[in-house]
Amino acid sequence: MPEQSSAAATLRFFTELGLISADEAALVDELFTADFPFAAAIGIAESVHVQVKVADVHALPHDKILAGDVSAQRDAPNFRKYGFPSGIAVIFTSGAIAEEDLIPGAVTRPLPFVDHLGIDLREDSLDSRAVYADIRDRAVAAGWRHVRQGGPQAPVRGCQCEVSEKSWVYPPDSPHGRGRPIEFAFGELELLSSTDTNCDYRPIDPAHPLARLVPKTNQVRAPQTVTLSTRR
Repeated sequence: MPEQSSAAATLRFFTELGLISADEAALVDELFTADFPFAAAIGIAESVHVQVKVADVHALPHDKILAGDVSAQRDAPNFRKYGFPSGIAVIFTSGAIAEEDLIPGAVTRPLPFVDHLGIDLREDSLDSRAVYADIRDRAVAAGWRHVRQGGPQAPVRGCQCEVSEKSWVYPPDSPHGRGRPIEFAFGELELLSSTDTNCDYRPIDPAHPLARLVPKTNQVRAPQTVTLSTRR
C-alpha cells in the first residue's frame, strides 16, 4: 500500500514544478481518507498512479525529475513514467489517451492537467478478487458511474503494457467538475516488447454530454460494460 505522507511529498514536488495543481494533488490525498468509497482497494494496492496530460513530454524537466528520488522510469514516444519509493507513479502523456480526445471540443481543461488517477491491484488472489468485484456495487451505492473494461479473454492494452482488466469509476460531480476518473487495474502488469499503437482508450464518462459522439472508428479492443448509478 502506498504511504500517504510520502505520496504527498511526491505530489508536492510536481506541484512546485507547475505540472500538477494543488487541487489535483488534493484528489490523491483523498484516496487515503477513511470515507473514500473504495478504501478497501487502496488497502491492497501495490501502487497509485497519476496520469497527467501535457503538450509535449519532451519538454518535461526530465533531469530535474530524475534527481527527485525516482526509483523507476519508462520512456516511449509521447510517454514518460516516473516511479517513487512512496508507491506513487506519475505518468505524463501527450496525444490521445481517452475517448473524449477523439471528439473535437470534448476536452476543455487547459494543459497540463490530471486525466485520471489509478489504483494498481497487482495481486491476483481470492481476497483481491473479492475487493475488485465489489467496486461496481460500491460505485453505484456512492453515486459514482462505472465502466468495466477488458476481462480474462481480452486484456486491456496500453501503448507499453497490458493488464487483465480494469474498472473505471467517475465521481458524482459533472464530467467537467473537480473530480477525475479513477482506474482500478487488476492483475499483473505485462510489458509489451515494442510500442503498440493499437491501444485501448480510457472510456469516456457515460455522463459526458458528448459521450454519444465517440467515433465509430474507435475500435476499442476490450469489451466495456457501463453501469449508471440510479442515485439522485
